[in-house]
Amino acid sequence: MTQNLLEVQGLKTEFKRGDGSITAVAGVDFVIKKGEVLGLVGESGCGKSVTSLSIMRLLKDTPGRISGGSVRFEGTDLTKVTDKEMRQIRGNEMAMIFQEPMTSLNPVLKIGLQLMEPIMLHLGYGRKKAREHAIHMLRLVGIPRAEDLVDEYPHQLSGGMRQRVMIAMAMSCHPKLLIADEPTTALDVTIQAQILDLMKHLKEEQDMGMLLITHDLGVVAELCDRVVVMYAGRVVEEASVHDLFAKPQHPYTKGLIQSVPKLRQNVRRLDSIKGNVPDLSQMPAGCKFAPRCDYVTERCLSQEPELLPIEGLERKSRCWLTQQENTEGGERL
Repeated sequence: MTQNLLEVQGLKTEFKRGDGSITAVAGVDFVIKKGEVLGLVGESGCGKSVTSLSIMRLLKDTPGRISGGSVRFEGTDLTKVTDKEMRQIRGNEMAMIFQEPMTSLNPVLKIGLQLMEPIMLHLGYGRKKAREHAIHMLRLVGIPRAEDLVDEYPHQLSGGMRQRVMIAMAMSCHPKLLIADEPTTALDVTIQAQILDLMKHLKEEQDMGMLLITHDLGVVAELCDRVVVMYAGRVVEEASVHDLFAKPQHPYTKGLIQSVPKLRQNVRRLDSIKGNVPDLSQMPAGCKFAPRCDYVTERCLSQEPELLPIEGLERKSRCWLTQQENTEGGERL
């Protein structure tokens, strides 16, 4: 059996707001196995990025805090380790690529210095060896004239090159788990394809696990093994990438897939999900998707369903309709 690399159980993250707090992540559960790519998808504001920041323990300088659950990395609960211990894990065994490299790279430091810092810290290399390793990593991610680029500043590089630098930095200590938060959002289509091919190659070469956070279902289909769909801070469906696209179980997942533009689609308007993600401070009483769902019932409005396995299928869904039809043997949507 494949060993679990990361186990997230009941993760709950809250943010202070005035005299109270709002829950941005409400009891999220998922597992990433060694060498597996898990996609985390959903609309903006559903809690994807907050989940990743919680896993990496990067909420310290924000109003947010982890208020419940556990995040086990190779059996160690990261919610219970000290800040010093977490700094040894972060950037070394776990690394993260942020969605906007220009705000993640220090504009006043040369690329080489920023690459060398984690290499010297975690691998214990001296400056000369760390510089050589930094140049090697830049070449590995397909950057030409890497020996010259180490002495340049972030503003001298294109968006695609900066994103490659971020990938080189994240991969420099050969992490076991890579978290990529919207790694291709700010790039044009051609560069997106190159970055995805690069990430796939590095993942296979180093046999690492990956959490890919995105709203782009095309990226999910290209790179992921399994998919977790989030809505309003909750997981609403989990399935293999093939099963998810072939037969979505949750109405929200079905809406996301139907919203993807299709080639030669002879329609005047694109499909869309009506309404918006609910305000975290004014969540509906029952199913959080009920106000936008075409299949809503009275039960949906008053009781929130649990995320449960679907009998006979290796997947989970948070939907009363799915659970009822599963029990009665009826057909899905």
